[in-house]
Amino acid sequence: MAPYTSFPGNSVSDNLWNDYAKFFEACSGVLDRVEQHRDSGIALSESELSELRTMALNLNTFGRVLHGKRAREMRLLAERAERALGKAEAASALAPIQEDSESEDDPAAVTG
Repeated sequence: MAPYTSFPGNSVSDNLWNDYAKFFEACSGVLDRVEQHRDSGIALSESELSELRTMALNLNTFGRVLHGKRAREMRLLAERAERALGKAEAASALAPIQEDSESEDDPAAVTG
């Protein structure tokens, strides 16, 4: 370890901020795709909504743990995720339920 630091001397701190940048870009990319799908009228699945909720929670947590510029970046992403989530949940509540299987009322489907 380098003297008087909590990081090893091989610049692990640079790797930490590189990982932060990758995480930030990945979250931003996910939100871009969610917003594009919403603008195109494509509803999110329950699984995608669940993942978006988890991402919003994680971003809020990082926003509280980090300081300065990076905390602001995380809080802004968290706010963006929460807006996207609210709009996606509202859109999915209004979307008609689609069935994947044939209707049981169809006589051809019942008799085979």
